[in-house]
Amino acid sequence: MNVNVNENRNKRARVAKAAHVSGCRMDLNVRHFGPMTADEPEIAGGTDKGPSPLEYVTSGLAACQLVTVTKIADAMEFSYSDLTVDAEADVKFRAAKGAMSPIPRFSAARLVVRMQSPEPPERRALLEELVEERCPVSNLFLDAGLAPEVVWTFEPA
Repeated sequence: MNVNVNENRNKRARVAKAAHVSGCRMDLNVRHFGPMTADEPEIAGGTDKGPSPLEYVTSGLAACQLVTVTKIADAMEFSYSDLTVDAEADVKFRAAKGAMSPIPRFSAARLVVRMQSPEPPERRALLEELVEERCPVSNLFLDAGLAPEVVWTFEPA
């Protein structure tokens, strides 16, 4: 099933649809992609048939950082290879008023950006600065009061 932006809405909107399958399992559709499965691990009441919604957010953070790095590096004509981004987000459970069980909340996020590059330290620092201010998902975390810690590792090309 395709998911389309409502003609009366912002053309830059991102649209996703989630449909309940059973228990904690759902099918996700984005544009012409899907269905993708989301589920909770068995320990959280699911059947572990796909990543959890929090894991999708964490993978979105890694993917967004990687896309932002590649777009900015390409615009800078920054020489690089073997680019990877690892993301990790800590979750804490907090009691909520009237909730039957504790509510999971992100409490910290870390990114490790690794690449091979012959670029000098000044250009590396500029790339880091530009990526930090432009990554939309990282900024979403930041706007929520949770600035991701980002570690950059440059290896010789």
